[in-house]
Amino acid sequence: MGVLLCLFVFSSTSSSQAFSLLTYNASGNGATDWSTNAPQVQAIGRQMLYLQPDIVTFNEIPFTNTYHMPSFVKAYLPGYFLATNSGTDGYLRSVIISRFPIARSQKWLDGVSLSAFGYSGTYTRDLFEAEINLPDLARPLHVFTTHLKSGSDSASAARRAAEASAVSNFFVNTFLPANGGNLYVLTGDLNEDVNRPPAGSQQPIARLANSLTGLRQTTPVNRFTGSDRTLSIRGSLTVRFDYILPNGALFSNIVSSEVFRTDLLNPTPPQLQKLDDKTASDHLPVLMVFQHPDDHLFKIRSVQASNQWVTLQWPSAVGWRYRVEGSTNLSSWNSLADGLTATSPDFSWNIRMDRPPQFFRIRREP
Repeated sequence: MGVLLCLFVFSSTSSSQAFSLLTYNASGNGATDWSTNAPQVQAIGRQMLYLQPDIVTFNEIPFTNTYHMPSFVKAYLPGYFLATNSGTDGYLRSVIISRFPIARSQKWLDGVSLSAFGYSGTYTRDLFEAEINLPDLARPLHVFTTHLKSGSDSASAARRAAEASAVSNFFVNTFLPANGGNLYVLTGDLNEDVNRPPAGSQQPIARLANSLTGLRQTTPVNRFTGSDRTLSIRGSLTVRFDYILPNGALFSNIVSSEVFRTDLLNPTPPQLQKLDDKTASDHLPVLMVFQHPDDHLFKIRSVQASNQWVTLQWPSAVGWRYRVEGSTNLSSWNSLADGLTATSPDFSWNIRMDRPPQFFRIRREP
């Protein structure tokens, strides 16, 4: 007896259709009060409440005030996960906050020698990583942030370039050999403008974003001015120092991006104050939204009938789980197979044809 096939394919979870990433130099250098009572911190927090980014990478969190960050999360991003174990120069550090669970966070290159990269000195701060588990994403997302050496003098330019080379070397020789199939993105204050490089630039951005690291340059702009400049909103916006550099898979799934300003919003949203951007920092935050990079994988590839068997095949990702259900009336559904866990990029499932005609549907399990 033949089997009537009608295939419905859908995910049981839609929360991961897109996710947003924001990077922000919070200008905490010299701040003595980093509690939620501080006007600067409140201005940063109001922007977080308004934008609701899924993942935030902060630079320039004052090292001695890191203990205030759990209170910041509780007040402005409740329920989010927090990673603060970054390296530091003794004054500043980076922090990563995520709506999704942080499986692991780790500092890299903290104060390491840069002699192998042409500079007689050490890395100013570090490269900070959070490995984040997004819903319905079989492979982890590795979010990195760094804060390169500032300064326009030749020594600072050389140190900044050497730091960029150290990061590039890390991706090529440490990260990618073990995680080449995963998703990754580098964010942060890179202290140089790729579109308006200073005299004597040693091209730190090009050392980071290239075919060897797999990182891609992006150019978010403000929606009102069309400008990519992020510094200084407290004076004159003359340069772009803040970047989001995604790997190829994320780059091809960018939905939108923006250099965010509160002073140009008209009317000012009730959650914000008009000058929150200036009160919060001299830098402007950069926001990017990505489509879930593996959504396209969940489709039926083929249906074949042979020797009293029907075989369904669909692309998958290692670790995803599926359930196959059957129905004779499209109203009530019975489970035919549960917990089918993919172990390769192609998944196949078989059923005998010696049963009453029925419909099938496939669901991806959480």
